[in-house]
This record gives sequence, structure tokens and C-alpha cells, in this order.
Amino acid sequence: MRLAPVRRKTLLLLHVVSSVGWLGVTAGNLVLALVAFDRPVLYQAMELLGDYVVLPMGLLSLVTGVLVAVGTKWGLIRYRWVLVKLITTVVALVATVFALRSGLHAAAAGESGAGADVLVASCVSLTIYTVNTVLSVFKPWGRTRWG
Repeated sequence: MRLAPVRRKTLLLLHVVSSVGWLGVTAGNLVLALVAFDRPVLYQAMELLGDYVVLPMGLLSLVTGVLVAVGTKWGLIRYRWVLVKLITTVVALVATVFALRSGLHAAAAGESGAGADVLVASCVSLTIYTVNTVLSVFKPWGRTRWG
């Protein structure tokens, strides 16, 4: 199924905005995590961002990415770069739900050592989102065996 041009552009716009938003708030969380060790109230701000911005942006990025992929020539599993983006996005979302958010809640509650976990999680997340952005721009590796 090919998307009509207006629908494709609308979905692509939503995908780019949500992906850039996800990357941007993660960069902000990384900065906060770097300075929050002696300012615990910042972990509470990060907790709010994790619950109300990071997770919705990640979900919207995944859903719009899948819709754009299946509605265009790229397909969901036809090209390696799309498949890698799908896998890393799902892994990042699962990690956000089960690791990052619980780490943010623990850090906001003042649990010892949680701040370091949040810092590491922010670094890993930012790396994943940056790699996904690079994949979107350069589209490396060609087709999969299913392409």
C-alpha cells in the first residue's frame, strides 16, 4: 500500500518531529543528569520529562516510522537501515519503559546510585537516537534478503 503524497508527508513530518523531540529531550536529560548529583530536585524534573515527554515521543516515533515504512518504497524489512532503525527503536522504547523510567523514579526518590544509572541510560539513549538519525540520512547497506 502506497501512501498518498499529502498523507506520506504528514506522517513523515510527525515522524521527524517526534524523533527529533525524543533526541532533544534526551540530550536535555543528559545535561540535567550531569549536574543533578548535587541538586536532587533536577531528578524530579527528569522524572516528569521521562513520563510525559520521552515516552510519548518514543511511541509516536515508532508508530509513525512503521506507518511511513510500510506506506513507501522503503518497506519495513526491505532495507537494512530501516530494519536496524526498527530494532533499535523498539529496544530503546523497551529500555525507556523498563529501565530509564524506573531509574528516573528511583533517582527522584533519592535512592543511592540511581543518578549514575540515569546518566548512563541517557548516554546510551542519545547514542541510539543519533545512530538512527545517521541511518535516516545516509541509508546504508542496501536491501535485506527479503527486499
